[in-house]
Amino acid sequence: MNKIRIVLVFAVVLLSCVQGKADDKKIVVDNTSIVIDVRTEKEYNEGHLENAINIPYTEIGEKINAYVKDKKERIILYCRSGRRSGIAKNILKGMGYENVINAGAYEELKKQEIDRKNKKSKNSITSQHRIARPVIFNDNNGTGKSFLVYSFRYHCCPK
Repeated sequence: MNKIRIVLVFAVVLLSCVQGKADDKKIVVDNTSIVIDVRTEKEYNEGHLENAINIPYTEIGEKINAYVKDKKERIILYCRSGRRSGIAKNILKGMGYENVINAGAYEELKKQEIDRKNKKSKNSITSQHRIARPVIFNDNNGTGKSFLVYSFRYHCCPK
């Protein structure tokens, strides 16, 4: 009897570890996905990803229908470490949601979000290069003289 209890406890601990693992380290959080922060309201208010919805993992089964109608829509979940988002993923999968991703830890996702914003700002108009192009004009007043004018335009060279 004690052996069965030990095996059951071990299985529960093992499942908890598996649930905490993010699905992929290279998850791209974009505007085409529904992003859900499954942490507490207090944690969410201390900082969250842009456009993220807060539904604590303990309430996700009851509240998901208010935000996601199509069960094929891409849903990205995150929390502090990935454990709660893993639990929420299992709940949603059990409810028939097909495209649910455990993105893992908030801090890592926030770093990725900041990196993406920095890359965008490097390619924005503020970092574009001004290029001078010479243009030769001929004088049509009969003097036969030509003159050189520089035309400026902006050019962006994304990396």
